[in-house]
Amino acid sequence: MFEDLYFAYGSNMEPERMQSRCPGAKAEGTALLTDWEVRIGLRGVATIVESPDAETWGVLWAVTPSDVRSLDQVEGVARGLYGPASVDVRGPEDVCTARIYIEKFKGDGRPRPGYLQIVLDGARHFDLPTSYRARLAGLGN
Repeated sequence: MFEDLYFAYGSNMEPERMQSRCPGAKAEGTALLTDWEVRIGLRGVATIVESPDAETWGVLWAVTPSDVRSLDQVEGVARGLYGPASVDVRGPEDVCTARIYIEKFKGDGRPRPGYLQIVLDGARHFDLPTSYRARLAGLGN
């Protein structure tokens, strides 16, 4: 039973990765988060920072309570790596509230080896806008 929506903007957009982490999750489609910008943090993975007029595209997943527990673990919530938050995103049908994970951003970093390709594979799979995919490809340069 789905009880939550989760907005993925990084490697969790990639369906196989998400399936391995959250076997109960179901992709609802693409979504847009405004006034936030995706960045690569010092740990080499994606996060978002508030930025007026910015847009972050991603994938909206319906998740079960078990999936949320798995995401909390994978995202390192207990270790303080990422914190969960709720944001309003424009989903496939309307604006909705979704769970998101935000790293405590301390500066720009470079993507871990292979990480950006996973993000790009997810963005391509869900056919995010071409201009946005180009922006993702340039992260960390």
